[in-house]
Amino acid sequence: MGRFSSAKSSSPKNTREDLFQDYFVGLNYLLNDEPDEAIDTFIKALEINSETIETHLALGALLRRRGKVDKAINVHQALLARPNLERKFSNSVRLQLSLNYIAAGLLDRAERLSKEVLDDGSEARWEALQQLITIYQTEKEWDNAIGCSSELLKNVNYKKDGVLRGKAAHFCCEIAEQNLHDEQIAEARAAIKRAFTFERKSIRAMLLLADIEQREGNYKASIKELLRVRLAQPRFTPQLLERLAICYERLGDEAEFEKLLKAMVVEDASTEAALMLTRRIVAKSGNADATEFLKTYLKEFPSLSVLVELLRLQLDVVDEDVASSLESLLNLVQMQAQESSEYQCHHCGFQTKSFFWMCPSCKSWDKIRPIDHPPSRQASMISK
Repeated sequence: MGRFSSAKSSSPKNTREDLFQDYFVGLNYLLNDEPDEAIDTFIKALEINSETIETHLALGALLRRRGKVDKAINVHQALLARPNLERKFSNSVRLQLSLNYIAAGLLDRAERLSKEVLDDGSEARWEALQQLITIYQTEKEWDNAIGCSSELLKNVNYKKDGVLRGKAAHFCCEIAEQNLHDEQIAEARAAIKRAFTFERKSIRAMLLLADIEQREGNYKASIKELLRVRLAQPRFTPQLLERLAICYERLGDEAEFEKLLKAMVVEDASTEAALMLTRRIVAKSGNADATEFLKTYLKEFPSLSVLVELLRLQLDVVDEDVASSLESLLNLVQMQAQESSEYQCHHCGFQTKSFFWMCPSCKSWDKIRPIDHPPSRQASMISK
């Protein structure tokens, strides 16, 4: 009996010794800068049981964040294959494995797992809906993305989520843009109307509605929507100018448009409005008045693009030698301006010369902003 007890008690001891040995081996791999081997050793050392499931879940998530998606998949698949896995753990594993598949670009597998959790009806369904929104956004299945967003918004914890509502509005706008491309105006209006149900002040929806009104010759209605955009978000002024110019031209009200441009320069410190106003001053009064206007603007709001325009105007009023040097300086400044990014994502830092509603890098909506924000408004700048 004594020998039996001794033999039985030696098993846990050996298991602990093996565990410690595996950890020492893993640490040795880490010290020798061999992280893959270290991870494999730690996974092997950590036996799956009811007390270590959450640890395995966390380990898989860590592997995914470190870019080891294949290893994360292996960890979570091993968990999911475990017999008699509790319901709450089963759903957690499915969601983590779904995230792994999303990271790996295996969206059909991720969708299947997320739908399994959704159909289960547990509290985990809300997280499953978020993952399905990500999947459908990536696949540009906008109707499905809208459906999942609407379902998620039924949850009191998400009902007033501005980010979620903004996303859903963009999904509607994506459909509206496709409708416009296909000349389906009524369908586009319906999609825009739906966008406003998610986000009442959706800038993109306002711009699309303005484009529809302009396309159908409703120029006053188009101007109304464009001015709503300016009131809500002055930083979108650059996207408004050409649209407004067309509308006022068709209405034959150039004076009102020039008045609006001056207001944008003064109140919004808009470089683009200043440049458009400069071209109009040149046409009406000549280079001298335009030059004085730009000099005044530069004192208040330094800008490369305005400096380029000022140098260009100066070329016509200086002698040949000075003009040659000035032209070289102009080319240098233009080169600098062309190499500079104009927009930056305020979520991940991605920089671009073009505007995007969704950041191409981190896939966040409404985070792309102009890099050079204008200084504080100066209402005393223009008296003309």
